[in-house]
Amino acid sequence: MNVNKLPVMKICCKTCPFKLDENGVFQNVELVNKVTDRTLFKGQQICHSTQDFTKKGEKSYKNRCKGSFDYNNIIYKRLKLIK
Repeated sequence: MNVNKLPVMKICCKTCPFKLDENGVFQNVELVNKVTDRTLFKGQQICHSTQDFTKKGEKSYKNRCKGSFDYNNIIYKRLKLIK
């Protein structure tokens, strides 16, 4: 499956670890670091709230994670890989 063809969520879901709390800190810094390490230059994170299973037990994906997508883009811009 080419996940680059899946749409990116329009907003972060309620439980997105990339969503900032009232102090401007990621809700789960450890998880953000793991996801970023796993996806930066390597892939895309699927939004956990849109991942589903078919009747056959196969995973069905609907959207890419907005938080991970935006955070990776910040890094790419700082490295001047994108504008």
